[in-house]
Amino acid sequence: MAYIGCIDCGTTNSRVAIVDENAKVHGWSSGKIGVKTTAITGSNAALKEGLAALFEKAVSDMGIRENEVEFVISSGMITSELGIMEIPHLVAPAGKADFSLGLRKAEGKARLEIGPSLYLIPGVKNRANPRTEEGLMAARSLDFMRGEETQIVGLLASSGGGCRSTVVNLSSHTKYINIDEKDRILGSITTLSGQVYESLIKETFIGKSILPPSHAATSEAENVSEKELEEATDLAYELVEKSGLLRSFMLPRFMDTLMDTDWRIRRRFVETCLIADDLKAMNLFPEYGFGLGGRMVLVGLPERCWIFQRLLERSGRSGHASVVSVTDPETVAGLAIRGSLEIARGAGLIR
Repeated sequence: MAYIGCIDCGTTNSRVAIVDENAKVHGWSSGKIGVKTTAITGSNAALKEGLAALFEKAVSDMGIRENEVEFVISSGMITSELGIMEIPHLVAPAGKADFSLGLRKAEGKARLEIGPSLYLIPGVKNRANPRTEEGLMAARSLDFMRGEETQIVGLLASSGGGCRSTVVNLSSHTKYINIDEKDRILGSITTLSGQVYESLIKETFIGKSILPPSHAATSEAENVSEKELEEATDLAYELVEKSGLLRSFMLPRFMDTLMDTDWRIRRRFVETCLIADDLKAMNLFPEYGFGLGGRMVLVGLPERCWIFQRLLERSGRSGHASVVSVTDPETVAGLAIRGSLEIARGAGLIR
């Protein structure tokens, strides 16, 4: 059997999967290695060594030799200036055929110390809006992605295309990705919500109010009803709309010290505040030339997708679009694998 390696390289974590041409995973390895290491050390040497080690572990755990892997293909931050080889973004609109044509082979100093050849998938940046004013105002229409484009190709291959769609990726960032009827990515709109959440936990006193106390037991989850969580969701949405995000962030602190509330209620409140603010980015759709389309796909953890869909419906922003969620971690990881193989097939690497 011929195997193919797929590397999903992120900012902090990376994953290597060894698959067959039908996207069935036969082995994998993951670890805390990403381009953040390059930013800290000023060299991509540790990144290259770490990715090679993950590949070697995945192969070794399967009990096969490296020469049984035909090639390796990668997407994500590996093609950024902090990765192993910077590749310019493609300009939207861009579809599967464009990614196949833009595939680059890592050679010379960009090579990993592994047996198979490594191919890199380029990211996508927004086309400049011709109506945008000159100077700094040109920044209004800027956005890009590295990695999500491959996930989109996999999603379209799995669930079908041919219709105007909006995919909302809820991870370290919230990213709206618009897709046209020709299955081309028209561009994206990104917010910093995931990283803001992490900063709130680690760098502010709000973290104490939304993390479980050290003595908390798993059984305590039974004390929080769905009705209470929904009430926290609705209240957070209302307050962000009326008083803004920063004032709303203070409320869990008051709920903690001046009221008798559970930490899960306060965490739900903060998570909802961020999503309520995220929704305002949809106001940019007309300026970017995006259409909501007939389908919205939410990709992320179950709770975040649930909150997002509830606020979409409450705000009326979902319009007549059908809203579906992809929440299983293995299914989400499989989208990038499927997309990588589709792009490789288009480039003639798989026959």
